[in-house]
Amino acid sequence: MKYHIVTLGCPKNAVDSEGMDGLLSAQGHQAVATAEDADVIIVNTCSFIAAARAETLGVLKELGARKRPGQRLIAAGCMAQSHPGEVATVQGVDATLGTQQWTQIGAVVGQVAQPVIPLAPATATIPLIPASAAEQPVSYADWRTTQIRRTRHTPSAYLKISDGCNLRCAFCTIPSFKGDMRSKPVGAVLAEAQELVAQGAREIVLVAQHLTDYGRDLGLQDGLAILLEELCQVTPPDIWIRLMYAYPHGISERLIATMAAHPQICHYLDMPLQHAHPATLRRMRRPPDTDRTLRLIAELRAAMPDIAIRSTFIVGYPGETTAEFNALLEFLQTAQLDRVGVFRYSREPGTPAAELPDQVRPQVIERRWHEVMRLQQTISHTRNQRWIGRTLTVLIEGNGATDDGSPLSVGRSFRDAPEIDGQVFVWGSYPAGSMVPVRVTQATAYDLWGEAAG
Repeated sequence: MKYHIVTLGCPKNAVDSEGMDGLLSAQGHQAVATAEDADVIIVNTCSFIAAARAETLGVLKELGARKRPGQRLIAAGCMAQSHPGEVATVQGVDATLGTQQWTQIGAVVGQVAQPVIPLAPATATIPLIPASAAEQPVSYADWRTTQIRRTRHTPSAYLKISDGCNLRCAFCTIPSFKGDMRSKPVGAVLAEAQELVAQGAREIVLVAQHLTDYGRDLGLQDGLAILLEELCQVTPPDIWIRLMYAYPHGISERLIATMAAHPQICHYLDMPLQHAHPATLRRMRRPPDTDRTLRLIAELRAAMPDIAIRSTFIVGYPGETTAEFNALLEFLQTAQLDRVGVFRYSREPGTPAAELPDQVRPQVIERRWHEVMRLQQTISHTRNQRWIGRTLTVLIEGNGATDDGSPLSVGRSFRDAPEIDGQVFVWGSYPAGSMVPVRVTQATAYDLWGEAAG
């Protein structure tokens, strides 16, 4: 059976797609490069905000309309879990497979005519749909012990160490369909990391909904620090380990010391903060201590002076006054973060935030979004200019040429996470996957330019 996987949404979805790809490949199915060539098309859907769901439905409708006779379309992942009825009614969708069921993909693909699979609540045990009566159902926890076999070898790879979330932020729907956090055991993470390194990965990006809560359900205290210490024992000193989505209240002294002590761990932290005014944060059901956050940033920079700190914020949250918004601008001026992503508030049905009074007008949200982005662009440019004349190690991801034929390679430094941060452009042609020392000669607001050192 020929299959093609379309992945929408975040890196956690990308990991699940790789898991499905590995399972199908091991069962003898063949991956193909385009949906047109596939017998089965699998769309790993996203349900993060309304815009993501609209994109998901658009992709499903387009693929459903283009199906040829005998071709099957499976909607998998988050939106299939959160909005199964809406997904199942899209013309052309033959089956749905929720985010808690992706290890069952072989059972669904292997059946000639599979009906839409009913989904249970996220907190319940999700039964398998057996491919044969001999197979026994297992629970959602199966993903934690199913070894993800990677078939696509790339210089950078995501490794999901937990899924779900114990937080109940007022604006977020994710716990409603992913449930509480469940951690992958330390041994399973180590085995997967070693396999990635053996396949040529030079960078391992640890992802989770709440990275710094890792291991709590396993009875671990400082679980992320423990995991990192173990990872650094089994991986070479010249690879990168990057941390994504580390909430500030879980960043301990031990974690900071561990990051500073091991050469493999990138001095980079993605720390979603969402806002800076205590009143806004309380309405978000987030920790409201902004002064503590600033102290934490100072502690991180004291231990790792060159650390790149990224964060995300929401503008236009219900009740956000002009004074609250100005407090966010003041925080950004003080914190001088390297990278910032800004979301316009999305009113998600079923969340406490959707019922709050004083919803902010769309025109105000748009104006505030542009104001934050202009401010942060200036800050990011200043942070980038600090690297002119200095040398950075760059992981090369591709190469080509300028309009006049001059060879040019592109990659990322430790300061740049895949897909969301800037890039480093290097004069010359260097193999993808190689690590090249680069002397920085030019800095823009988002990217750096340089030449190979020596």
